[in-house]
Amino acid sequence: MSRNVPPRKSNTRTLLLCLLGLVWGIGLTIAAVPLYRVFCQHFGIPVPQIISGPSKVEAVKDTSEANLNRTVTIRFTANTQGGLPATFHPRTYTMRVKVGQPVLTAYEARNTSNKAFDGVAVHMLYAMGGEAGDVTPYIDLRQCFCFEEEHYPAQTDLTLPLAFTVSPNLPKGIHTITFAYTLFESQNVPVTTKK
Repeated sequence: MSRNVPPRKSNTRTLLLCLLGLVWGIGLTIAAVPLYRVFCQHFGIPVPQIISGPSKVEAVKDTSEANLNRTVTIRFTANTQGGLPATFHPRTYTMRVKVGQPVLTAYEARNTSNKAFDGVAVHMLYAMGGEAGDVTPYIDLRQCFCFEEEHYPAQTDLTLPLAFTVSPNLPKGIHTITFAYTLFESQNVPVTTKK
């Protein structure tokens, strides 16, 4: 035996459930950013920050003995576009680097399919400690496979060299810099072609 609910009562209940869902969704949206920050800080994941305004790069290099002996931790991460038939990883995941001294390392990639593709790796730099923000002006990339199209032959390994120097002007307090690379198939990514 089924109960007949008057249409007015049913409409009111549906309206209240929709309003409750709306309030819950807004609350979850507002809480998402602080919860993300707490999660990242707890697990030691760098939180990207967007800083507007002029860069804080100083015109005069700090060549004091203390600053030239300063070391920072460099972390390397790698991801691939979903469904891309490739493995992609840094040769070294973490290293200690002296500011002002050149560093040479590499990433390894392998096309695991029987079909060649052209790919582009893009990177972001994240800093931890001090006034963590955009550290791009403090990294002098001497050689980088980023933002340039590479050909990945079928079933082939590639070594992608990376050479850089961390500026002695790196803001005080920054202790870790993460190079986060993602490899995409280049068909939908704007690229500059290697000559």
